[in-house]
Amino acid sequence: MSFKSQSAMEYLMTYGWAILIIAVVIVAIFQLGIFNNSNLVPHALSGACEVVRNAAGSSLAGQCNNEIPQSVAVFDGASSYISVGNLPQIGSTTAWAVSFWMDSAAVVSYDNSLDANFVPIGNNEGPRFEQATGGSFAVVVGNGAGQYLEGTYTTSLLPNTWYYVVVIRSGNNLIGYLNGAQVFNTGGTYWPPGFANLTIGQGYSSSRKFDGQISNVQIYNTSLSANEISALYLEGIGGAPIDPTHIVGWWPLNGNAQDYSGNNNGGVPTNVAYTSSWASGYTAP
Repeated sequence: MSFKSQSAMEYLMTYGWAILIIAVVIVAIFQLGIFNNSNLVPHALSGACEVVRNAAGSSLAGQCNNEIPQSVAVFDGASSYISVGNLPQIGSTTAWAVSFWMDSAAVVSYDNSLDANFVPIGNNEGPRFEQATGGSFAVVVGNGAGQYLEGTYTTSLLPNTWYYVVVIRSGNNLIGYLNGAQVFNTGGTYWPPGFANLTIGQGYSSSRKFDGQISNVQIYNTSLSANEISALYLEGIGGAPIDPTHIVGWWPLNGNAQDYSGNNNGGVPTNVAYTSSWASGYTAP
């Protein structure tokens, strides 16, 4: 029995260091995200996919499928934002859709004067996204006369976690989706005349800034169906526009603030950084 114990001890002393090194390497590989699903697909170069417009119509061109971004935009919650300006292609239409992926660095309680850290998209009268009570957030639209319509995403959002957000206008309905599922449908008549002074990472006030990461902002001048929204979500964070004809602005934010919708609605970034280390908190649909 003592001979077996001695043999076991000698084995551990001889090979124990190798087992320890192997364990450390395995842990390091997981920490580096080698086995993360998002790292097992090709990474798209900035502008690898774009919408081409010509007399024959609008279509996608380039490498548009099964790729994820090389980088995403990072906003510091204090000084960074992207100014887009007006979107003339929206006009006074009664149908539109806004979609984007976001990862908030922090979720705070709602206060009209303190929601500076949660405004991934904003403009004069909406749709603008603001912090709401209990860690969720709301989409607000107004008619410029002090009258507002609000739809609330009642699901609490975790910090450092990627979410896919969509809001559409369909007639007099404001409808919101989170990760491909509908979460609210609010009716009303308080609608803005268009998308004025659009910003990414900043609200209608310069004091309201977003703290976190944003990717793949898409705006359409038509409402999207539930099936189209589900399909966009299943494409993942690098998904291309599902309706090239009606896409008004497409900002992948994959290293720049250019508009790849073919409508020349390029953004002007201020103190915006881009990071390739964005996959933490992202789970492919």
